[in-house]
Amino acid sequence: MKRNAKETSAGSPQRRGPLARLLTTTRAEPDAAYRSGLNLTHVIGNLTVARTGHVTAWYVCAPQRWSFRTDDDRNRVLTDHALRLSELSGRRVHLRITHRPYPIAQWAQSLHGEAIAPIAGWDRYLEEEQRKVARLPLDLKTVYYGVRIGRVSGLGRTASKLGGSALTRALAALRQDIAELDRTMDAPGMEAAPATPAEMDWLLARSLGLGLPAPVALPRPSGVWHEQDVAEWTDGISWSSPEPYTPHIEVRGLRAGREVERCVSVCSFGQMELPPIPESGYGPWLQRLDRLGFPCEVSVTFDVRAGDEVGKEILDQLSRIRAQEKHHREHDVDLPLSLVRQRDIGVAIEDDNRSNFAGGATRVQAWVRVAVAGRDAEEVRDRVDALQKLYKGAITVVRPADQYKLAREFIPEEPLSTDAHKRRMPVTTMAGALPAASAEVGDRVGPNLGFTSGITRRAVMWHPWHNQEVREGSGLTPVVSTLGGGKTVLCGSIVYNTLRMGAPWVVLDPSGPVTRMCDLPELKPYSKAINLINAEPGTLNPFRIIPDPLPEHYQPQHADYINEDDPVKAAESAYHRAVTNARAQRKALAVDVMSGLLRAQITNSEATQRALMLAASRVDATVNASPRDILAALRKLDGAEMSEHGQHLAQLLEEAAELPQGQLIFPGVDGGDDRYKTEHLRLVVMSLRGLTLPTEGTNPNEWSLEEQYSMPLLYLAGWYAQRSIYDRPMGDRKGLWLDECHEMLRVSSGRTLLRKTGRDSRKHNVRALYATQDGGDILTADIANWIDSVFIGRTVGDDAQRAALKLVNIEPGNGYEKVLAGLSPRARGNKERRGNREFIFSDGDGGIERITVTLDHRPSLKTALDSTANPRARQEHNGHNPYTDDGVLDLLKGGTR
Repeated sequence: MKRNAKETSAGSPQRRGPLARLLTTTRAEPDAAYRSGLNLTHVIGNLTVARTGHVTAWYVCAPQRWSFRTDDDRNRVLTDHALRLSELSGRRVHLRITHRPYPIAQWAQSLHGEAIAPIAGWDRYLEEEQRKVARLPLDLKTVYYGVRIGRVSGLGRTASKLGGSALTRALAALRQDIAELDRTMDAPGMEAAPATPAEMDWLLARSLGLGLPAPVALPRPSGVWHEQDVAEWTDGISWSSPEPYTPHIEVRGLRAGREVERCVSVCSFGQMELPPIPESGYGPWLQRLDRLGFPCEVSVTFDVRAGDEVGKEILDQLSRIRAQEKHHREHDVDLPLSLVRQRDIGVAIEDDNRSNFAGGATRVQAWVRVAVAGRDAEEVRDRVDALQKLYKGAITVVRPADQYKLAREFIPEEPLSTDAHKRRMPVTTMAGALPAASAEVGDRVGPNLGFTSGITRRAVMWHPWHNQEVREGSGLTPVVSTLGGGKTVLCGSIVYNTLRMGAPWVVLDPSGPVTRMCDLPELKPYSKAINLINAEPGTLNPFRIIPDPLPEHYQPQHADYINEDDPVKAAESAYHRAVTNARAQRKALAVDVMSGLLRAQITNSEATQRALMLAASRVDATVNASPRDILAALRKLDGAEMSEHGQHLAQLLEEAAELPQGQLIFPGVDGGDDRYKTEHLRLVVMSLRGLTLPTEGTNPNEWSLEEQYSMPLLYLAGWYAQRSIYDRPMGDRKGLWLDECHEMLRVSSGRTLLRKTGRDSRKHNVRALYATQDGGDILTADIANWIDSVFIGRTVGDDAQRAALKLVNIEPGNGYEKVLAGLSPRARGNKERRGNREFIFSDGDGGIERITVTLDHRPSLKTALDSTANPRARQEHNGHNPYTDDGVLDLLKGGTR
């Protein structure tokens, strides 16, 4: 490494010199051994060894969920974290927070691997999605804890002279301490695992290249580095200070073959007056850094001190204060206020030590540093201002002098540069930092939905078939929001992205706006929009839309039967039960349909229900049956009263069959062909455009004839769409989106439809999206066992909010009702609100976060899914795509952020 020109002629570097003065590559003699200027001499696995012989074990924390938990749950997390810290009494701990760019290329490769027979234009789609994700500030936070576990016995300053095998033998003496520490760090509240060689490599690369863009690629880590290997991290990197007392240093390094320079300013935390966490809503005080629009590097060095040790010091200080008080009283002099404050603080600390929970008496003394980087001094100054504003009123943030020495503290095994800005606090306050609190939801392999928009911003990827194919779970997803809450935008985005991956979808959209998706140029060759109102007579025949189970779906080798004592018999029994259930469902559906075609006063009659059920029981409920068979059975009912009533019902239903809506239910005399051939299509959108649904909450006695007939047509259409599940091979991916589910749930056959879909979703590899306006409908439908994931959009009304929170397993009454009401806020004045929508997303695997679904990079799709009244919606978009600038292309080709 070349020396900086600003070094003295004797080779002794000035304060303005680079990191090279710390990492001298050779001594004056050519054959002399390499000696680094760092305190770090060895890295073995997750252990670092200092020149002084001190050994530190490094751990990486798993993300901690913070959002959408009750205060009791959050306090439990903080208490567990405090207990883990208290178990480190007597040790020095180095907390480091760094960041990784979101692995866009890796995600795109995974997504490509998950695509099965994608439609034409897949490569371009994949490129556009990468551009979208690359434009978002989505760095991934990594939290390291370095815990000092002792010294290599008898080495002192000779640690760097040991060979690898000798040092390994010396470290073996610490094996028991390391094993005990591993258990402590793995326990609830910390959940940290020993750092892997790759993670250690990343920590050192980010610490020595402080503030520089992340390296595109690092050499394959070996797990063991000696002092001579330090140059792998330091070559090509230099630190310098432009002028004495400059409030930043300049860091230069090579990234992707180009020299990059960043200005880095290190800030320290001063006086702290933190509000109660979590009751105040302030949140973990180190996690707040995630709210900045740029990543920060964090280094916190803290000593964990046992309560009895601190207690002795406090008692000694209180004795001195009491002596001073006595002296003042003897001379009849008022006590200085500063002395009174010191006494009160000491008494409070002593009380904490005596009365706190086990481990809660532990105290911590900490030095908190935050490094902010920018392309120039002005950007750094602006970012430091943002940091100070973030903590205004709670923590004083200062920019100390001697930035170079402060920056060295970020490097593992470097000592503290100064004792200034020491913060003394209870272990519970230190636990309140909870640096690992983050926003984790979704998976890393599915299409991008958008980004988290709660406590931090992270990319949200979700694979709709991951639960069925990997976790062997169900595939039912309720999507709940009030009118205008974004159900169409979210569901349409899921359908579009997975359709491009090759998964076929059937959509039932009664009002019809989603049919516009079929006109998108990239989807048009694979799509068909069907208005069932104009379909052939008998298309919605309740006996035909429930298909017979296929024998090939009940094979002994299937996972459901393979572990039975007699798989063949188990499969046969399951098949026969399915056939029987299908016939029962046809009869129940037919009775509901016949009831829906009659006026409410007649339907609610006990005699009517008895007559319809008796007639349905006499029909051979095969797929070849017809509602006209029920009319014939009504006319043949026995008993004078029942016969007369049956004749009357048959007459009323015959009249209904002559109307256009009724013709969809009653096939002609020849039966006709009621099927649309859709198996070759990827997207089928069925609508009932022209159907007049009754207003929510209206008394059925007040419905018009059109509103009355719309209900049976709606849930018949739901069954018709659901039939597509069984038209394709069982293991193939399939998607079903049913809108207006709250209307279907009014009748038993509608509830049966949703339950059947949920029950079959795992076996038939279906992702079913149920869109509804009220989560209470889902709760009362008895489908909770098959719910995998949930999306909750804007929800208003106390009952609806309570139901929505229960769907995502959040106890109502903890203040989250306001969050639901504030999602996707309505436009005010003349402002338009189109496109992006907000949801609470529960991914079914423990993750739950507030997310934003964005379609800005797909203006045509955004327009097609816009169900808000807009007279200009049909105008052509100007074609501008904000995701095509050269900077993003450089990133996709392996450049740096």
